[in-house]
This record gives sequence, structure tokens and C-alpha cells, in this order.
Amino acid sequence: MRSLNAQFFLLFGSFAAVQPYIALLFKERGLHEEQIGYALGISGWAIMLSPALVTLIADTRVSPGRLLAGLSLLTAGTVVAMLLSTSYWMLAACYFAMTLCVTAMMPLLDGVTFGIQKLQRELGERPLEYSQVRVWGTYGYVGILALLFFPIRMTGDVSLPIWAGVFCFGILFVNTWFLPQRGTRELAKRSKGLPTGEALKALFSKRSASFTVAMFLLLCASAGYHTMYPVFLVEDLGLARHWLGIVILSGALIEVFCILALTRLEKRWGLRAVMLGGVAFTVVRFSLMYAFPVLWVAIGAQVFHGAMICSMMVIPPNVVNGLANESNRNSIQGVYTMLVVGSSRFVGTAISGHVAGVDQRLIYLMCAGLAVAAFALLWKGFRPQAA
Repeated sequence: MRSLNAQFFLLFGSFAAVQPYIALLFKERGLHEEQIGYALGISGWAIMLSPALVTLIADTRVSPGRLLAGLSLLTAGTVVAMLLSTSYWMLAACYFAMTLCVTAMMPLLDGVTFGIQKLQRELGERPLEYSQVRVWGTYGYVGILALLFFPIRMTGDVSLPIWAGVFCFGILFVNTWFLPQRGTRELAKRSKGLPTGEALKALFSKRSASFTVAMFLLLCASAGYHTMYPVFLVEDLGLARHWLGIVILSGALIEVFCILALTRLEKRWGLRAVMLGGVAFTVVRFSLMYAFPVLWVAIGAQVFHGAMICSMMVIPPNVVNGLANESNRNSIQGVYTMLVVGSSRFVGTAISGHVAGVDQRLIYLMCAGLAVAAFALLWKGFRPQAA
């Protein structure tokens, strides 16, 4: 399974190279906060277009591995085009195209992982723990951030890490040809219905609607936070640019330990308690950043980053997979990405641009309120079932 681990490593490593510096790149190209919010927020529409379509193809037509290969090349091309652009509309269009490609890759990769996991159970083998595979994504995030620290410190060029992201996508293309083929197709007979329709019903059934809506609210908060956090640190609190990656790295290191401990915590306390705990820590994080808008608090609040990522990014794919059947293993991840991740990113980033135009500090009040509402929904209606 080394190639599967490498795929997570490289994909999340590319995120580390690109995402923390996008807002700063746009700022350098002359965009103001509201334009940045809209330019990044439009990516939500991309997420609403590609994941469901691509995962439907993976469930019915083409191997997920071959789809991942094509998307890797396309993503690299769109990032290069963005780096060569200067106008607002070109930057926004290139970022939209990049998001259109890259956001379909995560549900595809999750679908491959869960397909392998199910087949291992059927064969009597010990199945992969999703968290133990997903942690390689955090290793990639941490590793790329660490490697980029000194080059950025020496040059001060925010386009440099984004070029490193292009390199990651090139290696991703090569690695896709070594992914395990077992699990790319389910062995059971496929249903006659459209996989995306079945997935939609599963996500909004009586037993899962509270979870789905709560995740939308949490991811709105996450989108608003991650969009403006780099700008807040550098422009408002005076952090030197070359330290930005190290600050983000500190949270990612804590994330590693949280993900590695996740399975043990779930066995001891139950998935519901762990999920609620992660959201509670997220509320604390945002509340502290609103109440104390100073550099040491903004950095120190990274201690809660691991709990936040587990509740928003690591636990949810397992919960969503628990709603799937053999005919929509990939599609349900794509529909979730489209309806929940995509729409929340557009809403969260667009609103954060307006809020930041008034006061950067108010973003964290908004995020705390959204997280509290999500906690209430999960407390009332979240009753997870194993896959």
C-alpha cells in the first residue's frame, strides 16, 4: 500500500505548497480583501460541479486511478496558468479551474481507500484504518511546509511554494499508475439506479441530515478561517512571511498526533463523543482568536488544529462511507464533496471577504457562531453507524 500512502502524501503536500500562499499571491497582484474573498469563494462552485460527476464516472465507467492521473496533469496546468496571470478575472478563472480539477481527487482517493478496505474485510484480512492512511496526507503537508521554509525566507517570493505545488502534481501523475487496482471496482452487483441519486438520499435521510447540515456549517467556518488566516497573521499582526509556513506547520504537527490517536480514542469513547469533542475544541479556538486578537494567541490557538481537522476532514469521510453501499462507494463521497464541501467553501469564503473588509477579527466571531450551531445539531442528531 505504499503507493496509496504516497498518493495522500503528495496530494496534501501540494495543498501545503499552494493553499497558504494563494491569498498572499492575490494580494501581491493588487487584489483587495473583498476581491480575494470572491476569487477564492468561487472555487465552491467548482466543487459543486466536478466531484459528483467524476465519482459517478468512477462508479460506472473508468478506473479511479486513471481519472486521478488525468486530473493531476490538468491541475498542474491550471496552477501554472494562474502563476502567469495578473488580472483579477484571470486569477479567479485559473483558481476556479484548478479547484475544478483538484477537488475531485480527494473523493476519488477516499473511494479507492474504502473500496480496498471493504474487500479486505470480505477476504478475511485486517482492513486498512482510514486514519492510518489519511495521516500520510498530514505527513506530506508537514514535510512540504518544512522544506519550503528556507527558500521562502531567502527569497520572500510567495510564488515559489506554488511552483513547488506544480512539481507535486507532476509526481502525483506518475504515482497514480502504481495505485493498487484492488478496490477500484466493487465486486458486488451494481444497483440499477443512478449512484448519485442513491447517495443524495443517503446523505439527507432522517438519520444523517443533522450530520450533513452540521458539516456544512463547520466547513463554512473552516473556509472563512483558512481564507483570511494568512492575511491576518501577515498584514494585521505583523508576522514575517517566511514564518507563515512554520506557524501552519505547528498546527499540522499536532494534527499528526491527533490522527494517529483517533482510532484509539474512538474505541475508548465512541465516535460520537470524539466528534463532539473535536467541534467543542474548534469553538474554543475561534473564540480565543476573537477575544484576544494578538499574535501569540493566533499562533497558540494552533494547538486546537488537530481536533478541528479530525472533526472536519478525517471523521466525516468514514461517516459518509457508513452510508454507502457497493454501487455508490465513490459517488457518495463525490456528492458529499459537491453539496457540503463545495457550497460551504463558496459561502464561507465569500462572507469572510465582506467581514474582513470591516474587521478581520469579526471573522473569528462568525466562525465561533457557526461551530456552536454545528455542535448543537450534532448533539441532537448525530448517531453514527459503522461502515
